[in-house]
Amino acid sequence: MKRSAIIVFGLVLLGLGTAWAGGAEGKSGWDAWKTVVYHAINLAILLWLIVKFAGPNVKAALKGRAQRVGQEIEEAAALHSEAKSMLDEYRDKLAGFEAQATTLLDDYRAMGEAERDRIIVDANAEAERIRQEAQRVAANEVNRAKEKLEAEIIDQAIDKAEMIIENQLSEEDHHRLVTEYFGQLETSVRAE
Repeated sequence: MKRSAIIVFGLVLLGLGTAWAGGAEGKSGWDAWKTVVYHAINLAILLWLIVKFAGPNVKAALKGRAQRVGQEIEEAAALHSEAKSMLDEYRDKLAGFEAQATTLLDDYRAMGEAERDRIIVDANAEAERIRQEAQRVAANEVNRAKEKLEAEIIDQAIDKAEMIIENQLSEEDHHRLVTEYFGQLETSVRAE
C-alpha cells in the first residue's frame, strides 16, 4: 500500500509541474496557483477513484498473473529438469550406440577381411586348377599334333618310299618280294 501512495504522490507532483508550466503566464498569486490546485485536486480524485474501484480488480489480476507466472516458472523448471535428464539419458544412449557402431564396424570389417581371404584362397585354388587343366589340354594337343605330324611324315615317307621302290624295283625284285612275303605269312599262320 505504501508503494501505491508513493506512486500516486509522484504522479500528483508530475501533474502539478505540468500544470504550473502550462498556466503561469502573466498571472501572479492565487490566480497562478488556482489552476494548478484545481488540476491537482482533479488528479487526486481521479487517482483515488481508480485505486478505490479498479484497485482490487487490478490487484487481484496482478496477483493471479503473479501466481500464473510462478506456476509457469515452476512448470518450466520441472520441464527443464525433465529435459535435462532426458538429454543425459540420450547422451548415454548415444555413447552406447557409438560404441556399438564401432564394435559392429570392427566385426563387419573382420568378417569382410575373412571373406576376402577366403575368396583369395578359393581364387588361387581355382587358378591352379585352371592352370593344370590348361597344361593337360595343351599336352593333349601337343600329343595329337605330334601324332598327326608323325602320321603325315609316315604317309609322306611311305609315298616317297613307294616312289623310290617303284623307280628302283624291277619286275623280278617285285616277284621275289611278293613270294617271300606270302611265304612268311604262310609260316606265321601255320605257327598259330
